[in-house]
Amino acid sequence: MDTKQAKKLLKDYLDTHHIPYTSLTAKTVNFTDLARGESVFVTIHGFTPNPIANEIRSFAKDNNFCVEFA
Repeated sequence: MDTKQAKKLLKDYLDTHHIPYTSLTAKTVNFTDLARGESVFVTIHGFTPNPIANEIRSFAKDNNFCVEFA
């Protein structure tokens, strides 16, 4: 999965569930020195973590990317 796909999936999820945020950014982090390959991280800006944050993390994990909150 690339950064564009991850952002689109997460944007659609947040919009469908009416979860407020200001923007999304994404980056690919390479872990080859740790023999784990690479991962996509999407940061949700303007979101105050609350109980739904765990559901968002689960959604991201199920779709093979990670989520951060800023």
